[in-house]
Amino acid sequence: MLKRDFIMVQIEEIGKMVVQLVLNRNDGNDGNDGNDGNPAQSEDLLATIYKSLQTTTDFLLTHSPAEIREQLNLDDGCGLERAELAAKTLIEESYRREDPLPLRRKARELIEFVQANDNTFSLERMQLLQELND
Repeated sequence: MLKRDFIMVQIEEIGKMVVQLVLNRNDGNDGNDGNDGNPAQSEDLLATIYKSLQTTTDFLLTHSPAEIREQLNLDDGCGLERAELAAKTLIEESYRREDPLPLRRKARELIEFVQANDNTFSLERMQLLQELND
């Protein structure tokens, strides 16, 4: 029980880093001034998130959601939770790429996989899917 609580705290901390990426992206960005918050901090956050998840963008883009879940399971079976964070991280990274479509497609694929395999229904995931389909 304590191990599961510790793991969930770690996952929550990664989630907070993803939120910081969103805040950095939205910080003063009206789309017209080239300001995307703090790009150096955002790159550091991306690197930290991928390191914490023990994965890379390339791995996520080249493997199936089932393989990604297996990789992210580590030794605790929390691969679905990590896959959802990986998908959100891909979305945020897509805002920093010249060609965001591959990252957004994979993020959508991962979110659909998590939604289909998780025991809980998430309105947030449904909203993300809607945004990715627009």
